[in-house]
Amino acid sequence: MSTAEKLGMAIIGVAMVTTLILPRRQTVPVITAAFNGARGFLATAMGTGKRV
Repeated sequence: MSTAEKLGMAIIGVAMVTTLILPRRQTVPVITAAFNGARGFLATAMGTGKRV
């Protein structure tokens, strides 16, 4: 992994943790959005994603 990829993953990780621990946040929707986003990236990469 390049340095840019590691930095990007670190930023996303910190953002997710921050969102989860802040008061008045809904943890379940945040986790669902994260997994659905990852699923969308993979579907696009494999060519099975929705047509836009």
